[in-house]
Amino acid sequence: MRAAAVPTTQTTALPLTPSYGWALSQAATTTIFIVAVMALAFGVRAAGLSTSGFSEDEINKVRAIEAYRQGSLSANGEHPMLMKLAMLTSVEAASAWNRVAPTGSSVAIETAIRLPNALVGAATTAAIFGATQVLFGTPAAMMAALFWAVDVNAIGINRIGKEDTFALFFFLLAVWCYERAKQEGARDPAGAQRWYGASGASFGLMLASKYFPQYLGIYALFNHVTDRTPGANRPDPLRYYGLMVATFVIANVAVLDPSTWRYCLNYVRGGTVVHHGYAFAGHLYANSSLLSAGGVPITFYLRMLATKVPMIVLGAMVPGLIEMVRRRRERGFVLLTLWLGLFLVGYSLFSVKFLRYALPLFAGVDIIAAVGVVAGIGWLLRKSWLSPISRVTVAAMTLTVCVTGPFLAQQSATPFPSLFRNAIGERIAPAGAIFPEETYDYGVREAVEAVARVAGPDAAILSDAPAVVAYYLAHSGRTDLRVRSLSADGLPQDHPSTFVIVQTEHLTFENRDLVSYLEQHFTPALQFYEGDVRAAQVFHLPRS
Repeated sequence: MRAAAVPTTQTTALPLTPSYGWALSQAATTTIFIVAVMALAFGVRAAGLSTSGFSEDEINKVRAIEAYRQGSLSANGEHPMLMKLAMLTSVEAASAWNRVAPTGSSVAIETAIRLPNALVGAATTAAIFGATQVLFGTPAAMMAALFWAVDVNAIGINRIGKEDTFALFFFLLAVWCYERAKQEGARDPAGAQRWYGASGASFGLMLASKYFPQYLGIYALFNHVTDRTPGANRPDPLRYYGLMVATFVIANVAVLDPSTWRYCLNYVRGGTVVHHGYAFAGHLYANSSLLSAGGVPITFYLRMLATKVPMIVLGAMVPGLIEMVRRRRERGFVLLTLWLGLFLVGYSLFSVKFLRYALPLFAGVDIIAAVGVVAGIGWLLRKSWLSPISRVTVAAMTLTVCVTGPFLAQQSATPFPSLFRNAIGERIAPAGAIFPEETYDYGVREAVEAVARVAGPDAAILSDAPAVVAYYLAHSGRTDLRVRSLSADGLPQDHPSTFVIVQTEHLTFENRDLVSYLEQHFTPALQFYEGDVRAAQVFHLPRS
């Protein structure tokens, strides 16, 4: 028996019969708003991008870029090419600028590598606005864009060279284009095909950013649930999927290289994993398989939301969640329910968890909070027991608090947004105690520079970020120093002098006993702090 379609309604973002002058004015106002908020978003993401040295993941991108220059496309093959191509372009542009830049105006390599993510993170402001506007209306879209622009957690992820930022941007862009197509297709199914095609192309670019087909699956499931009988108002399959495949291949041509598939198979089998374990809340958990009884607890993402999302945003989510229940059959709220529900349930069941995986969750939180603010202000404005002046005053004060609160939270965490904790988080544990991953290899660059100045010939440096150590050693000119993996190699027996870089975020099952021994029997020669968090220690062992 055929199941009945879920009845849905959809917010119309623009007036049905506007005058030409009003339509132009509204379009201009919207454009000015989006440009201004994107500029704010870019400013807070791009400031001080070289404050921290590279992380181990980012060094893999640097090596991939170097391999691309040599014609090898399979480097770092477990990830698609699009972001790395953007990084290559940024690095080449920075190099050209540095050749003619006045003294003190050169662009650091760390900035060049991370700048594409900061740009795309800022551009996501417009994508969130567009998707939210077509599903929930302009007021909610404006609030969602503002929330995202100063979202301290999103900023922390947008400032590192990882693919999640690109994947989320193109996902939201695809959603916006598809929902625009649904609106236009109600009047002109043929004319809507251009928007459907743009959505397919955006999904292709999403997959060329990160191999996360589950995003495409979530949206396909959403359309199946909400639109069982679309009639002519649906994408032409050949055009839709054709553009998806074409953009995916063009932006990720490495997928045609057999060596990429061999690399990916080796990656899936665990051939690239050299150590195991993920430190969370003072304990070490398994992260070597997707499903494991000893994996990171299922409360990981819920605890992250409770302790790292600004309190104003958490408060605004309450009326937003009420709206999700009250208007649960509307198209936009069905999407939010599937998006957040499948993320929290699906991702929480996997033993492998990372803060950066939560980037789409933060976007969903911002949209829910924006809907909550609009609903709350609308409720206040309808209260007859308040005078008209009082209603407007209270609504204005509420709006002001909702806008300034997240901005002040972001400012309080500068220049280390990844360390932000809300009032709940501050009461539960010190900074860095719950999520050591927040330090993102901060201090390794500084540790290598310090060791390079004092180490004798043929000394050894042990670290579980050996690629980062090797990169900065090469740039220091100390090619005589040897680099070893702390987890894989242990303490060497053939060196007169050994420097061990210890990081809580790189605590593993292989190195925990050695780290414990060092901390109990030796005093750190150097310590490096990210804000108030000790990110790295250097132990000097003068003899074997």
